[in-house]
Amino acid sequence: GEKPTHPELLDWLAATLVEENWSLKRLHRLIMNSEAYRMSSAHDEAHFAKDGDNRLLWRMNPRRLDVEAWRDSLLAASGGLNGRVGGRPVGEILESARRTLYSTVSRNGDRFRSEDFLRTFDFPAARSSSARRATSTAPQQYLFMLNSRFMNQRARELAARLRKAAPRDDQQIELAYQWLFQRSPDAAEAAIGKAFLKGEDASPSRLELYAQSLLSSEEFRYVE
Repeated sequence: GEKPTHPELLDWLAATLVEENWSLKRLHRLIMNSEAYRMSSAHDEAHFAKDGDNRLLWRMNPRRLDVEAWRDSLLAASGGLNGRVGGRPVGEILESARRTLYSTVSRNGDRFRSEDFLRTFDFPAARSSSARRATSTAPQQYLFMLNSRFMNQRARELAARLRKAAPRDDQQIELAYQWLFQRSPDAAEAAIGKAFLKGEDASPSRLELYAQSLLSSEEFRYVE
């Protein structure tokens, strides 16, 4: 295999593990409290030019949300998530507002619509062992975000929330970015949003289309 990028760091961590009486919990706490572990994923042109693969760990690598967390986030952002704890599993999870962990999957070959949806977004097959979840980019994923009844409903609900919270286009754009991305839009993003919402065929449905485009964005699907 390849040589490690930080051999001295690995030696130091190994020595620290021994000194701490082989406590993995203390080692995990040390790593997770470090500045390197808590870095942002912000892009830096100079660092990227020197280390585009981020082997030297100058930033956090953006991480795509698992399908369960992504679906729950869609429901939460649109104001429809049911946070009730406990109860029976749900076979038609796309017709439910319950958290995705309550979706029905089968280990013996039965087919559930919940599982078809989950497998589209890299949920591992329940009938086999999987050491690590794969991350794929497939046309079916984007077709789901563009055309599915589930996404259309989330967009309608988010648009309704925005209309209720703010009367003006610029306020709605600001709120949408705050709710979905925890930041304000930059000047270009705000201008694009305003131009779209005030298009030639301006109508209430344009806000729904705008909401769906934001909900389907890569920024919403990734932890940054």
